[in-house]
Amino acid sequence: MKTIVQIDKQSFITGQTMRTLAEALGIRKKGYRVILACQKGSYLEKFACEQALEVFPFDMKKFFSSLVNLSLFLKREKVDLINAHGYRDHFLCVLAGRIAGVKVIVRTKHNHVPLKSGFFSRFIYGHLTDRIVAISEHIREVMLQSGLQPEHVTTIHTAVNIKQISPTPKNHKLVKEFNLLPGKPVIGTVARLSDRKGIDFLLDAVKILADDGKHFTCLIVGGGGSKTQSKIDLLKHKAEALNISQHLVFTGWRSDIPEILSLFDIFILPSLAEGLGRSMLESMAAGKPVVASNVGGIPEAVEDGKTGILVPPQDYHALAKAISFLLDNPEKTEVMGRAGRERAKKMFSEEGMIENICSLYEELLKRG
Repeated sequence: MKTIVQIDKQSFITGQTMRTLAEALGIRKKGYRVILACQKGSYLEKFACEQALEVFPFDMKKFFSSLVNLSLFLKREKVDLINAHGYRDHFLCVLAGRIAGVKVIVRTKHNHVPLKSGFFSRFIYGHLTDRIVAISEHIREVMLQSGLQPEHVTTIHTAVNIKQISPTPKNHKLVKEFNLLPGKPVIGTVARLSDRKGIDFLLDAVKILADDGKHFTCLIVGGGGSKTQSKIDLLKHKAEALNISQHLVFTGWRSDIPEILSLFDIFILPSLAEGLGRSMLESMAAGKPVVASNVGGIPEAVEDGKTGILVPPQDYHALAKAISFLLDNPEKTEVMGRAGRERAKKMFSEEGMIENICSLYEELLKRG
């Protein structure tokens, strides 16, 4: 049995950590021994314990001690392949993996940030790493433009569990919890409340829609990591300044996303930059039409005019216009939602993602 280590330093729940966990669980089902290496006290450690995953929690903030600990661990457990998901854990794995004699090192690239200029970064990515996995074609193109060879970068799209997320009637318990009015459309987003998610521009669009007399509730689901409350407070302050608070509901971080998605009539992702957008894929699986920024990997998922509407980033006038069109055309909303569900099943199923990852692992292990 081959031993695979998935390593991710992130402490909070993000699209990246959700993919890391999905890979760990999916690969385990395929018969591999999987160990999740993560930051002590992180969400990943908690989840791994709940799912009975083997876990190696250690302090990645102290570089030299973490390098020693990881090297000894990899050697002791006779690890065959490491898959790193972030820059710091990637750098650690390149060094520790070589010290411990690990056969294969893979890096999954979740963001669109180009490689740093200079020899060092390209040497780590291009020579000390056996393969770079990009979560979207957009990220693969960024890697190629950074100087990596085409055969060295493979796209395996982030995906979602189609069986767990499907179109369902609005959850009555949540309708009551958020005081939503029957028949009143619900728009909004599920996102980590960072600046690059463009939530400020969504509020500006809400202002335009409200001034035009549209009837709706805008649900903003998500937190901001360790600064969740301060992020929400800033957005609430802006909403008050725009006089749109009555249209908004801030839920904070939620663990019941499939049930939350049942509430939406239109899903919005106004990102300034996006590798792909896990919450957008989940909303498509739930049969929701999407209004999203035409950036990063988003156009690989959203077919403009078929499964949703793409708008320029930061253009809240275009954002408001697209949302207004769908609010005024509920029959079009339903058609787009159904088409989005079919596209998610065809292109972004978790089962397909795991099959592709395991095929890649086997290819690389045979070479190693």
